[in-house]
Amino acid sequence: MTTFPPWAAGQRITGAALRAGLPDWTSKPIDEPRTSTTTLQADLHLTLPLPAAGVYTFDAQLFIGAGDSAADLKLALNFPAASTCHFGVLGAHPGSLTSGTSGSGEYFAMRNAQPSGAGSTYLSVAVSSGAPTWAHVEGILTTPAAGALTLVWAQVTSSATATKLLAGSHLELRRRA
Repeated sequence: MTTFPPWAAGQRITGAALRAGLPDWTSKPIDEPRTSTTTLQADLHLTLPLPAAGVYTFDAQLFIGAGDSAADLKLALNFPAASTCHFGVLGAHPGSLTSGTSGSGEYFAMRNAQPSGAGSTYLSVAVSSGAPTWAHVEGILTTPAAGALTLVWAQVTSSATATKLLAGSHLELRRRA
C-alpha cells in the first residue's frame, strides 16, 4: 500500500507533512444557475488547486435543482494539459426524468478525458422539472504539472429555464502519489 506523503522510520513529523496527506475540499455556498447556454463554463466554486505534479483522486457530489427536464446537465473537467484523467458519473439517465424524483440510474465512465475546451467530450445527467436530483463524480488524475481541477458544466439543450447546481454541492481532491 502506498501512502502520500511517504513516511520513513525516524522521520520528523511536521505540520506540513501531516497537511500534505489530507484531502482538499470545497463546496458551493450558493446556488449557481445557467440559462440558455450549451457552452461549458467553469463552476464558480468547484475548483481546487493541484499544487504539484502527481497522482490525485477526486470525488464530487452535485445537487442539481429542478429545472427544464428537456435541458438536462452536461459536465466535464478542466485540468493541466498532458494530464491523464479517467472519471465516471453516477446519476439519473438523461431523458429518464420529467417531473418525478425517480428514474433510470446510470453510470457513465470516460477514460483518457481531455481538458474541457481541448476537444473534450462530456457526460450528462438528467434534470427533473419537479424535484432536485443528484450526481456523483469520481476519478483519478495524473498530472505532470501544477494547476487546478475545475468542474465545468452547462445545459445539454439550451433552455430559458435555468439549470442549477445547488448550494452544498462539493468537490474533494486527495493526492495519492
